[in-house]
Amino acid sequence: MTALAKIDAPRREDRQNRELLTLEQSLALDTESAMGLYSAHLNRYMLQVFDILGLAQMDIESAQGVEIVLRDGRRILDYSGGFGVLGLGHNHPRIIGAERLCHERKVLDCIKIAPHKLQGALAYNISRFLPKPLNVSFLAVSGTEANEAAMKICERVQTPKGKTKFLCFKGAFHGKTHGPLSLTTATDVQSGFIMGVPKENVVFATYGDIASVRDVIARETGDKGNNIIAGIVETIRGTSCHVPRAGFLTEFARVCRENDILTIFDEVKVGMGRTGKFCAFQHEDVVPDVVTLAKTLGGGKRELGAMVTSQTLFDRAYGNKNDCNLHSSSFSGMGETCAVGIETLNVLQDERLIERAAVMGNYLRDGLEKLQEKYPRKIVSVRGEGCFQAIELNFGQQLAEKAMDIRTNPLFVTYQTVLIGAMARELYERHGILVHFQPGARDLLHFMPPYVVNEDQIVRLLDALDDVLGRGIADATVRFVVKNIKRVLG
Repeated sequence: MTALAKIDAPRREDRQNRELLTLEQSLALDTESAMGLYSAHLNRYMLQVFDILGLAQMDIESAQGVEIVLRDGRRILDYSGGFGVLGLGHNHPRIIGAERLCHERKVLDCIKIAPHKLQGALAYNISRFLPKPLNVSFLAVSGTEANEAAMKICERVQTPKGKTKFLCFKGAFHGKTHGPLSLTTATDVQSGFIMGVPKENVVFATYGDIASVRDVIARETGDKGNNIIAGIVETIRGTSCHVPRAGFLTEFARVCRENDILTIFDEVKVGMGRTGKFCAFQHEDVVPDVVTLAKTLGGGKRELGAMVTSQTLFDRAYGNKNDCNLHSSSFSGMGETCAVGIETLNVLQDERLIERAAVMGNYLRDGLEKLQEKYPRKIVSVRGEGCFQAIELNFGQQLAEKAMDIRTNPLFVTYQTVLIGAMARELYERHGILVHFQPGARDLLHFMPPYVVNEDQIVRLLDALDDVLGRGIADATVRFVVKNIKRVLG
């Protein structure tokens, strides 16, 4: 018996026992079966959240651009935008073409003991969109991994000087791996975890307040200077959609450099063109020591992020043959992923999508501000830049308190959760529009359309908001409670 024959017989028996789903069977699963597998093998509690919002039964057939097509023929406008991933929209034809080209040419995906030409090409393309001296990249698979790399390169440079702390901002979000998690306070995601950076090694300032930054630095300064490694800042707050006043980022970078503190600009959510510039910090004349990117960089099809810095800083951290691989990742710079990143940057340039994001963002903002004028008691403010906008809503908590008592129900953390959930569900069920909100800002509805969104699609969103606001929050809340009555009443 040959070696292959020896292993083939038990393999056939194993196959019968395992009963694996094929790809065709997986794609053909009905909604009930698919959600049963999700509940049993992924996260049954997250599925409950989707169900509360009316989204657990979405039977998705396909997606293109701004639209998701359901099997019953309904066409849903996706204003959640993958929380920033879908800058180019769903299944952009050029991204699919880049993947197909790699398949046809059998492009090498993984090699760890030699360089890959597509890694250098992608890093070069990234540098072409950024000001000098930001021209050296570490390729990651997510925004939190990019921020992890940023923190580590700064530590490597600064800890030999005796520096031990990071400066960040109250209410920030930088990721959920152990390092960035230590700097994330936008919502309660730290509970029950041992911080990668101990709490005593993190100091907080108030976002947008340069005087607060100076005060923190002063408190951390002794006879031998301050002990702060780096200051990390979201150029626009991802959770609260808070755009800092003009000049804040420039002042922040200047104060940090005056005090030998490195600067990290977190552009994970708003970079890659979403605000009408490649990075939001480019609305000002400022250059950080490190910038982090992700989300849209993968073209809506690939997991891709990048930490970008200067050759000088990189050399100070990893500038010799012994140290050059101190920070690495198994899936950093996979061939086809790099190809998609390369094509994404070319699509942004060739189709002028960054400029389009600015134009469509202004059109959306104008419409939202008109709604605010029409409903001044319901819309408190309009926030954002480009294709990242949000409206702050005034719900009037007493309305929800009259409708229900949620004190014994853990699925509804606050009355605001009920009210914002009701708004989101109304927009989906009545108007076929997906929007989202963040746990740390339950009075904000977020809109993150792909840059390919058009005026008619924006008008459809604005008309839907007008309808829901015109009917009143009470109407939306009653419908929401009725649909979730068992959960609300426990």
